[in-house]
Amino acid sequence: MKRGLIILGGLLLALSAAVLGFQHLGSYQFNGYVLPEPVKAPETLLRSAEGPVRLSDFKGRLVLLYFGYTFCPDVCPTSLANIKLALGELSPQEAAQVQVIFVSVDPARDTPEALGRYVKMFDENFIGSTGTREEIDWMVNAFGAKYTLEAPDENGNYNVSHSAFTMLLDRSGYYVMNWPHGTPSAEMSADLRYLLEHEIPVSAQILSGPTYTPVVCAVTLIPAHVQNGQWLYEHHCSQCHGIDMAGNPQWQVELADGSHLAPPLNGSGDAWKVSEQTLLATIKEGRNLDKPIHMPAFKSTLADWEVEFILSYVKTTWDINQLNYQHGFMTLTPNPTATPAAPLSPLKTVTPSP
Repeated sequence: MKRGLIILGGLLLALSAAVLGFQHLGSYQFNGYVLPEPVKAPETLLRSAEGPVRLSDFKGRLVLLYFGYTFCPDVCPTSLANIKLALGELSPQEAAQVQVIFVSVDPARDTPEALGRYVKMFDENFIGSTGTREEIDWMVNAFGAKYTLEAPDENGNYNVSHSAFTMLLDRSGYYVMNWPHGTPSAEMSADLRYLLEHEIPVSAQILSGPTYTPVVCAVTLIPAHVQNGQWLYEHHCSQCHGIDMAGNPQWQVELADGSHLAPPLNGSGDAWKVSEQTLLATIKEGRNLDKPIHMPAFKSTLADWEVEFILSYVKTTWDINQLNYQHGFMTLTPNPTATPAAPLSPLKTVTPSP
């Protein structure tokens, strides 16, 4: 009887804590705008003075993302200074969990080296990055931002009109909220402190799990990466997996040594059921689950980014459910569709280069 009362008391305490936690979560009013549907950060490769930059490299930290350019006369420096103030209002331990990334939409003038010098004037830990015009446009469109290159003057100088809000990506790589230009630093730091302690808004927590969401697919397939991936595939992979990725017809038959012949990499195979990290390791090491397979190790032949380009090309043959599953958006369904993925839509460039 006494043990039963102790258990009941423990359950009541746990329930009370859960209720109080829910009430606390619901009582906080964010100063920034919380997106009703979080956006998965696109897998875009950018360049910085320190080397390649991928948003996925910063999982586990909050990321503050800002689109601008170094020749900006007022808005960009004001925003970066405000972000610095907001981080200064956090403890050193809290600030260390936040990464600021400034993305230039003016790659014609903003080299990675120039960006590095620019952002270091505000904070040594800020990262300045950029990419090709195509990569920037894909990233800008994915995050719902905008920019326009104004007409140059007689000396060739020009301004860039651009979105001026600061975006926040949660620890799992979801764009969940933003602050408009002019938001006081104290309000930004309050939101950051809350998110560091209580994680992300509930709407983003729902999407970050493996629930069945067949219409959600935020995988960004950049045409330039796909095109380069196709070239790499044809020169390194097609001799075994086939030019059409159909693999060997006997790929499911286990050979005497326990190995298998080259499987299909299109939607009819099992590659989409494997995480991208595992596929990357398999291609580099030339093995799978410690069983020999008829594939060489490519770690001395292909760089990681080249393998990622190949995987981008492979993914163009997967349907939306397969893409969702491979990227953790849904659980495996009994009868996944084998319909080929729709062709990539043409890139809608925000504005031509000057």
